[in-house]
Amino acid sequence: MQKYSTRSIAILGLLSAATYVVGRFVQIPIPAVNGYVTLLDAGIFTVALTFGKKEGAIVGGLAAFLADLTSGFPQWMFFSLLIHGFQGYFGALTKKIWLNYLLSALTMVGGYFLATWVLYGFVAAINPFTNIPNLIQTTLGYVLGTMFSKLLERTGIAHGFKNN
Repeated sequence: MQKYSTRSIAILGLLSAATYVVGRFVQIPIPAVNGYVTLLDAGIFTVALTFGKKEGAIVGGLAAFLADLTSGFPQWMFFSLLIHGFQGYFGALTKKIWLNYLLSALTMVGGYFLATWVLYGFVAAINPFTNIPNLIQTTLGYVLGTMFSKLLERTGIAHGFKNN
């Protein structure tokens, strides 16, 4: 089990807060499924690709949980905790960017398909307005996360985090 220094925990807390803010305040409502599309994934993938898969999982799960809790969608928060946590983990699982994206997209779309089925039934889960926005959110998030990660790598911030 990896032990985190106080500094690393503080950085993860700040990254979770920043990702939460992006996910909470940049939302496009989707009334058909009682949910929304957000830029949360950009923060999750930025963290995963810059700091690592475990850090991506922590930030992804925590930020998504809090975004749903404070956005008026508490029925989704535990699903989001798991789905975005795994999404963050898979976002940096291998050295192959395309494989990471594919695993993350399958996690997001498949996870919310199952969650929608549990909450609203199979007919709601197979609705394209449910799944297509999740795919768009993941794709846009991965593209932005890859770009932001490359910018952060130039600053050397990840090097300092991983060596604490």
